[in-house]
Amino acid sequence: MPNAQHMQKDLLAQMIGKEAACAIEDLFSKHGEEAVKKSAFVVAEVFDSASIFEQLTENPSEMRDKTEKKLIKSFHKNLTLLVQKTWVEKCDEALKEQVLFQLDGVCAALEEKKYAAVYEKFMLLLHDTVYLLFGPQSKKDDFGEYALRIDPDFGVFWQFLQKISPSMPKSEHIGRMYILLGMCFLANY
Repeated sequence: MPNAQHMQKDLLAQMIGKEAACAIEDLFSKHGEEAVKKSAFVVAEVFDSASIFEQLTENPSEMRDKTEKKLIKSFHKNLTLLVQKTWVEKCDEALKEQVLFQLDGVCAALEEKKYAAVYEKFMLLLHDTVYLLFGPQSKKDDFGEYALRIDPDFGVFWQFLQKISPSMPKSEHIGRMYILLGMCFLANY
């Protein structure tokens, strides 16, 4: 009998295609920056953010900086709206306020290109946001399959979050790509 993780992997491949499902796996199993970048681009395509991701990783620095500032602003604005509009249990109101407070600091650090310094806070912020959106359901073993079935785009994002390390990768460039992917998804969700 297949386990839940194998079933999620099969469901993911059915929904986004085998190449994209493999790219999510490769994104975290490959170690060279170019290999990670190639997989990240495929994941960005799944997030409907391929052109902006390309601008953020390929353009000359001046153009890249402008695009990145715009992405950070969109990420901040959209995440603020998502969190503010989410109804939470009374016991989670403090977490909601904490997420909104931390969002300001994380975005300020990203604007200053402090990827390594803010990486862990950024990833925690994403996980806390998912908890606020879905509550205790997000802590269950079958949440990945649930998310894929109710909202395939979000389900792919959840698969991304489940595979990503909460600790900064050895390469700051790879850490930056992971942060950019997270922002690309949530800036438009």
